[in-house]
Amino acid sequence: MSQFQTETKPSESAGKASRLFLRILAGPAAFLVVLAIPLNGLDPKAHVALSCYLWVLAWWATTPVPWAVTGFLPLILFPVVGAMSFADTMGLYGQRILPFLLGVMLFGHAFHKHGLARRMAMTVLCVPGVATSGARLVLMIMVVSAAVSAVVDDAATVAIMIPIALSVAKFASEAYARTSGAALSQTPRLTQASCLAVLYGASAGGMATPAGVPFNPLTISLLDQLTGYKVSFAQWTETGVILMAATIPVYYLILCFMSPPEVKSIPDGAAYFRNEKKTLGPLGQGEKNVLFVLVLMIVLWLLPAFVTISWLDIWYVPPLAMILLFLIPVNARTGEMTLVSKDFQEGVLWNVLFLVVSGTAIAGGLVRLGVTDWFGGVVTRNVSAAVLPWFAGFVTPIIAHVGSGTATASMLSTILFPVARDLGYNPTILARIIAGTALAVSFPWAGAAVGTAFASGAISFGTLFRVGIVATVFTALVITVLSMILVPALGAFTAP
Repeated sequence: MSQFQTETKPSESAGKASRLFLRILAGPAAFLVVLAIPLNGLDPKAHVALSCYLWVLAWWATTPVPWAVTGFLPLILFPVVGAMSFADTMGLYGQRILPFLLGVMLFGHAFHKHGLARRMAMTVLCVPGVATSGARLVLMIMVVSAAVSAVVDDAATVAIMIPIALSVAKFASEAYARTSGAALSQTPRLTQASCLAVLYGASAGGMATPAGVPFNPLTISLLDQLTGYKVSFAQWTETGVILMAATIPVYYLILCFMSPPEVKSIPDGAAYFRNEKKTLGPLGQGEKNVLFVLVLMIVLWLLPAFVTISWLDIWYVPPLAMILLFLIPVNARTGEMTLVSKDFQEGVLWNVLFLVVSGTAIAGGLVRLGVTDWFGGVVTRNVSAAVLPWFAGFVTPIIAHVGSGTATASMLSTILFPVARDLGYNPTILARIIAGTALAVSFPWAGAAVGTAFASGAISFGTLFRVGIVATVFTALVITVLSMILVPALGAFTAP
């Protein structure tokens, strides 16, 4: 046996090496293929820049190196191929989206670190009538996850809520076993439905505010950069909350149909959650600080809807919140602040952060070199304005399942926003659709949120894929239709 294992190790190593080689090769191969294709009307510098972009997209999909590292490829490639000087390329990376996301991620970390997220979850689960059946528990887990995800990154929300969901499912299974005589192993659908409810709730809640998922501010930034259309926090949120409220029932009905919980009733459910809430004790100073910063962020984000303040916009608030979290003390005597230097290292998803920044930078380079104008002309000649929202609504989730949702949002926004402007179609509708459908929920490798949910061990790959595909199709349909109605009806944009 040991001899067999020894003999297979070299072949396993060779297989890993060959797969890594193919993943690395995917980038240069994509570059050469695009470079070899004659693209009439496209400037040579723009052609080579487009080829570089395809190299970046190939590596974002195959990930031979981290996304953030891949995002800096243009700094190497653009000067070498003569598309743009190093200084000009470097200038593309000075994006306002970086401090915005940095602040959002650190706030989400503080929200989790000081226990405010768990307290919020337990408070909702203590609502009378919630903890009476498996189906109601699944719905409430989804609603709580959506509420948390509206202000915290989707991956962080899943990381926060999965342990709570597993604990809730375990208690419900034990209560069910005591009254029905069934074994705990006979309730797997409740456990997997609870974990999927977290994932789907985070997906729905991520649409609600610009702080929900990284590609919300990405699409808002690209919308302004590429078309001149602007969206405020309030404008995005008024449509986002409706989209969240519309998709939660869709997700819930799909779960009830495809993974119905076995637990029909939960004796003493309300008492269990009340006891769990009691263990949290009164609000700690850290929780009070985070709550204060949350209220301040909401007030400042909504203030421009009532008062004109030239310097106050959507990008200003998270950096301010970040600084306050490092300045407001939890313990004035010891000098401990709400966030400390260690949190700056642990509380930021650096890979995702620089993926967004580099995606925005590359989009700016393609605009400057005329690639988006050229591509817009090609698409405009072949796609009508009526087809654009449907194209965005169903192509976005397909590509997002292959690679990164953030990379997908960057690519399609860069391509479709100028096209919509040229066709006389409101590009803000496309921004709402792309950001709403770019979060993949069917493959474990499609993003941090779905990967974290799958890593819980409660969801089989078959269930994740089977339920996720159905959920993706139906929610994409709902998001597309509602975006086409809500954005113009509510005037959820400011035209250039």
